Amino acid sequence: MKNRIFTLALALLLVLCLSLPALADTGYTGEINPETGEPYGEDAVRDTGDRVALSGSMYYDWTTHDYVYPIPGSLGEVHVGAADGMVLTSPVAIVPGTDTSVTVHHNGSEYKGNLYNCSEAGEYVISALVGGTTRRLMSFTLVGRSTSVLHTFVVPDGFYIIDAMREGESVYVDRYSVDMEAEGLYSIEYECSATNLVYKLETTIDRTPPSLSFRGKVDPQGRVRSKVEFEGLQYGDTIYMTRSGTAAAPELKSDGTGVVYDPGAYAMIVTDAAGNSVEYDFIILQYLDLQSWAFFLLVLAIFAAVISYIIVRRKRLKIG
Repeated sequence: MKNRIFTLALALLLVLCLSLPALADTGYTGEINPETGEPYGEDAVRDTGDRVALSGSMYYDWTTHDYVYPIPGSLGEVHVGAADGMVLTSPVAIVPGTDTSVTVHHNGSEYKGNLYNCSEAGEYVISALVGGTTRRLMSFTLVGRSTSVLHTFVVPDGFYIIDAMREGESVYVDRYSVDMEAEGLYSIEYECSATNLVYKLETTIDRTPPSLSFRGKVDPQGRVRSKVEFEGLQYGDTIYMTRSGTAAAPELKSDGTGVVYDPGAYAMIVTDAAGNSVEYDFIILQYLDLQSWAFFLLVLAIFAAVISYIIVRRKRLKIG
């Protein structure tokens, strides 16, 4: 009797084991509609080989180590070194598949740079033409080692935050976002649930604009009657300057100082590495500096010499 029960139990266990692969081999790791038991949407992506589906429009490729975005209604796809919604500090490669055409916009304008090495700070949006209309595929944001544009960090879909620190101290976060309103150095680690890949964002939030100090002979109306010297430029600062509406450039020195000589109405915009800007306006009137005085005295000396020569010549003519 015991042998018969053992035999029946063994047979039942064997049948159950044989049926498990058929039940489990769905090939899909994305979201499931609880009512139908099927993936959401017509474009739901199933795992194929070394690819892991993260959503109905994005999956990770273990072979190329990047994220793949299929173009609906076609066999086309584009590989990107970033997940949809990521914020990064390192360059990102965008690699369209064979016979695949995509459009990339950077900060709202069509990007004309190298798609294999996108390194300019700003927001990138990748789109494709689907059925005669432009359809967004994904987007990501690049920031520098310092930035002023981030106020809240939100992880991409399918990711969660492991740790977040500001100036070396832990900051309170939920699983999906970090408040970055306060200035300081942030270090944020987050992980992809489906691949267990861990990413790290490290950047300094800087919202303080540059500050320059100026020197010159200023009259009561705020106009300058000399050259204008300034100091306070920091590494990474850039200057855009116009003189009476025309682009101009100051004379810059390696110690962060500079000077402007020519008369005119100036507008100087200084931008730091984080993107903060400040504008300075000033007017330089006609003036005489040391070189001008030297030239003026030289002209007077030449004029006096000519007059003296003429007088001497006249005296000699009368004596003769």
